Amino acid sequence: SKNREFFYGAKINKEIKDVYLGLGYLEPGETGRKQGPGRGHEELLYAVDGQIEVTIKKEIFILNEGEIYFIPDGSKVKLRNALDKRVQFMIAGGHTTPHRH
Repeated sequence: SKNREFFYGAKINKEIKDVYLGLGYLEPGETGRKQGPGRGHEELLYAVDGQIEVTIKKEIFILNEGEIYFIPDGSKVKLRNALDKRVQFMIAGGHTTPHRH
């Protein structure tokens, strides 16, 4: 997509009710990508390769290849590619309480 992300879940498969899985990438030097679940959802951010700088509120840290970060209900983070090559990430999310979209 134009956001360099692909999500699989209820938008594509109506049999999936409570979880989704996404794959995305950051181009070299890309900064400021907003990511995070909406209200009533939580997500896991997984660095498939490379290094991703994550900013949440005033905290900044590096998510290295193979590491996972939990993004709580309704929180937003900003992502920055910390390398000079494309890096990939996965997002796994779900409902914090059962609900319909």
